[in-house]
Amino acid sequence: GAVFARNSYNTEFPDRIAFLDVDETTRTISGDRTEFIGRNGTLRNPAAMTRLRLSGRVGAGLDPCGVLQSRVELRPNGEAEIVFFLGQAATKADARSLITRYRNADLDAVFREVTGLWEDVLDVVQVRTPDRSMDILLNHWLLYQTLTCRLWARSAFYQASGAYGFRDQLQDGMALAMSM
Repeated sequence: GAVFARNSYNTEFPDRIAFLDVDETTRTISGDRTEFIGRNGTLRNPAAMTRLRLSGRVGAGLDPCGVLQSRVELRPNGEAEIVFFLGQAATKADARSLITRYRNADLDAVFREVTGLWEDVLDVVQVRTPDRSMDILLNHWLLYQTLTCRLWARSAFYQASGAYGFRDQLQDGMALAMSM
């Protein structure tokens, strides 16, 4: 029921498998952006939101995207929790294993564990200024963004080219060195 994707033209990770899954058992899928948006449709009002089912079409030659559709009916004042899983793995078997693991996991406990790990990393040095919003940026968000985007993913909000090299790594690392 999950959507798997691979980009064999990617020079760095051509064999990696990306996946998208939802914890709803009744779902339909599409790998076609044109089907999702629809003729004369927009991202604000995609045609897929008015369809009962998606076609299940996936593969080369489409305008690629990953769509999972589940129908959820809420009574007045009702609530529903829908969990989406987005990830990647080395192989299809590894991706299936991750999906199975997290479909069956206590996700609140997993979230607490991940949050604790990030707090251990990001709380090493704390800055206190008169501006609370500055403290939040300096103590968490900017450090997190530097580590995950610049050093691990080789990307950032302002630069998606993935600069990689001696000078770039020194420059990016300075944001962490200056904060510690």
